[in-house]
Amino acid sequence: MNLFNRLLATLVALASVAVGILILLTLAKTVAPAALPLPVLRQQLAGIAGHTGAALWQDVGIAAALIIVGLLVLALEARSLTRRTARGMTLVSSEPAGIVRMSIDSISQLAQRTAQANREVRSIRCQVRAGRSGLTISCMASLRMGADVPAVSSDVQRNIREVVERLTGLSVIDVPVRVRYEGSRNQPVLAR
Repeated sequence: MNLFNRLLATLVALASVAVGILILLTLAKTVAPAALPLPVLRQQLAGIAGHTGAALWQDVGIAAALIIVGLLVLALEARSLTRRTARGMTLVSSEPAGIVRMSIDSISQLAQRTAQANREVRSIRCQVRAGRSGLTISCMASLRMGADVPAVSSDVQRNIREVVERLTGLSVIDVPVRVRYEGSRNQPVLAR
């Protein structure tokens, strides 16, 4: 949703809460309708000021519904705003000087470039998930035909963990690596 729509929804929610409160204050005879600055509100609230019995309870229900709906919309807007600012980001540090966040995509690129330093890795894709206790960096690597899978995968895991932790200051919980051989059909398997 764009900024204008968000602003409009927030203003309508605030107006809904305000009108609900004004209705309740008028019904409780705390606010006189004549004291209101808007003529439209004055006329409407003057009409309900004298309600009694079932009409009074109907007006209380309408006011409560306006307040509840307005507060719900405000809560949802606030929640989506905090989610939107943090989406795709992970918290690096929070200090009195300010908050530092880092893009998950940047961490993924860092892991991929680190893994590609190994000559046996032809290509690799890494996906980063940030959790409360740290990062999980899942990788899918294509290795040169005949590469030593345990040695290469162990080296990739160790290097990714060390580089990401050292450069970002974030804890890396796990680096699961799935591998497959990639090569031309005519390429011989190297024997060691």
